[in-house]
Amino acid sequence: MPTLTLPSGVEFFYTDSGTPDNASDYTTLLIIHGHTFHSGTFGRLSAVAPSNSLRIVCVNRREYPASSPYNPAELAAFMTGTTEQRTSILAQQGHDLALFLDGLIVDLALPEAGGVAVAGWSLGTIFLTSLICSMETLPQATQERLSDFVHTIILLQCPSLSLGLPTPLGLLIPHTDPKIAPEDRGSAFVKWVSSYFVHGDLSTRNLNNLTYDNIDTLRPPTISTLKPDDLHSMVDFAPGERYDNIIGLDPFQDVVYKQTIKALFDSKVRQVWGRAAFWSVYGDAEPWNIIYGGWFLEDQAKAAGLEIHSKIIQGCNHFLVWEEPDRAIKELKSCFNFQRPRL
Repeated sequence: MPTLTLPSGVEFFYTDSGTPDNASDYTTLLIIHGHTFHSGTFGRLSAVAPSNSLRIVCVNRREYPASSPYNPAELAAFMTGTTEQRTSILAQQGHDLALFLDGLIVDLALPEAGGVAVAGWSLGTIFLTSLICSMETLPQATQERLSDFVHTIILLQCPSLSLGLPTPLGLLIPHTDPKIAPEDRGSAFVKWVSSYFVHGDLSTRNLNNLTYDNIDTLRPPTISTLKPDDLHSMVDFAPGERYDNIIGLDPFQDVVYKQTIKALFDSKVRQVWGRAAFWSVYGDAEPWNIIYGGWFLEDQAKAAGLEIHSKIIQGCNHFLVWEEPDRAIKELKSCFNFQRPRL
């Protein structure tokens, strides 16, 4: 199992699709996974990467299989810490992931010509924005390498909760649904998040046209189509209870929101990532909070005068990378930016 150990002793497990055949200037895509569904979720995507001149590396965040667990003090900071402690522990995750990315560039001798794209998927976007904010905390050589290599940053199917936004009145997620018993919320979540939804007219950008539970019954949730071996290879419920649940809910809302604004809409932070194009990518059959998150990013970017490109994929649910890996590769590669000049 490939792992990379930081100077601090923190170890990250990752999957690697390997060097593409007959390509010396390929792009490497690093993916940071979300809640419950870890690096195994991208197995089908990785399988088709080499034939698309792409190398895909998927890292398991801490607490997920084969990566370092948190110590009791770190878990306490997540679960019961002060705002300052939570801000600090979340910032440390981005710092560590940036060091992990730099380690990949060096250890795998990734080609600068093809460069690197970094995507945070679902709840993983919280860790992506933390990584973006971490640049000033990194060694100078690491800063220079990341600035030289990273040409694209993708918020992939980013929920509003991962941006620190409050839940609009009348809309729920399974973890906040009072009709679902606490012990059933984990299983309810995986069914809900992998369903196909029939929303109203999204062109109106009206919250009233977003649905919590109007599911397309003709298209089964991804979770119901998985074989037991597939499910075992991509799901771990335990980290949710230990810290992922709390990060996406009210106690972390202000911390995550401030991190979002700094990472995406602070001109100084954007300048140090000057070569990178920023993208928001989501589907129109996803849970409501993914679409709402996309709307927020579009509106905020316009107000701030800082570019975030937006791509809306027709008919896809939250698991495009599993359901339609070839299509997912095509959509992701269309975001890659090789020409943007340094600011």
